[in-house]
Amino acid sequence: MRIVAFIPAKGNSNRLKGKNMFPLKDKPLICWTFDAIKESKYLDEVYISTDSEEISNISLLYGFNVIERPPELTLRHVGKQEVLEHAIVEIEDVEKVDYICMLQANSPQIEASKIDEAVEKVVNSAGEVWECLSINKETLFTDGAIRVFHRDCLTRKGLGMYISTVLTDYVDVHTIEDIRNIEATGA
Repeated sequence: MRIVAFIPAKGNSNRLKGKNMFPLKDKPLICWTFDAIKESKYLDEVYISTDSEEISNISLLYGFNVIERPPELTLRHVGKQEVLEHAIVEIEDVEKVDYICMLQANSPQIEASKIDEAVEKVVNSAGEVWECLSINKETLFTDGAIRVFHRDCLTRKGLGMYISTVLTDYVDVHTIEDIRNIEATGA
């Protein structure tokens, strides 16, 4: 069984310039997600899609694989699915993936235990759960931090079925105010 972690991480953001490398406490924002991956029981194979040399370099220091994102996939209107569809070609160059764990670089509160919970809900479901999303426990909206899914979900058409959730209280960082909020709460 092949489970890969995937992080789309552009070099620049429209609202907070250099967001993914923005310092939070003692390290760049993206490194908080990297550290959670390192603590996960299931994520040994990690791919970062980026157009940034700085993000590439730090990803390589962590021992992760880097996929160079072409300029047309860095535009504001381009979604995560398009970025993953580009990356999956390289990821599956040798062997097909069974499960993908897509994580956000700008969710520094991601915990390995929540990643593992989401992986287990999909992998151990005997086909009953095809994808698991992190949902903010107060708003009940997806926070985008964690998304684990069966590889076939990437190409399947139609409504998503067989979905589960893990509840979180993560801040989805997009502004300097979000950074300050995390710093103030000590999270």
